Amino acid sequence: MARPHALAPLEVERIRAAMPTMRDVVLVGLLSYAGLRPEEALALTWGSVGRTLVIDAAYTYGERKPTKTHQRRSVEVIPPLARDLALLRPWRVEPDALVAAHDRGGHLDLDVWRRGVWRPAATAAGAKATPYDGRHTYASLLIHEGRSPLLVSAALGHASGELVWRRYAHVFEEARLAPDVAMVDAIEQARAELERAGLRPSCSQEAVRVLRS
Repeated sequence: MARPHALAPLEVERIRAAMPTMRDVVLVGLLSYAGLRPEEALALTWGSVGRTLVIDAAYTYGERKPTKTHQRRSVEVIPPLARDLALLRPWRVEPDALVAAHDRGGHLDLDVWRRGVWRPAATAAGAKATPYDGRHTYASLLIHEGRSPLLVSAALGHASGELVWRRYAHVFEEARLAPDVAMVDAIEQARAELERAGLRPSCSQEAVRVLRS
């Protein structure tokens, strides 16, 4: 089994800072800080967003389908992701409206987004990563918090903890040898470091100005 590639929070934040729109910033967060598969992120609707995300669908090959495991799960919305979602969310929105929609409100094409948005942002951030690496990042952050394989499995939408244990065995071993680190603290520290360096998504600053006007 190939070893998954997880990003450090600082790498995620550099990619986030290079994203051109708040929609794209939020997509980075859904992948890396909520562990959604890219296809699940494209299918997420605002009606499924609250203190948790309800993940029950995926958009792939031009169709809205059940998730890969045909299971519904809920994922906690941590504060850094909640702030980005709040900046993106319209004042009035229908429950079935897509969170990460294209300009006409429909589903994004994952291949087009990967080539046209993700790759340029990752290149600008100096990161060799794919959108799916965000999911591995989320798993790594949970493991370094001290979460058990069973809890990590539930958050990722797997049927049991055995696959998670096998796939992320090296991460569990690294975490065992180090102090637990809260996910939110790691993200906030990385975000603060970039802000001190003057790096933050320009689109998020524009969103704040709109909200305050």
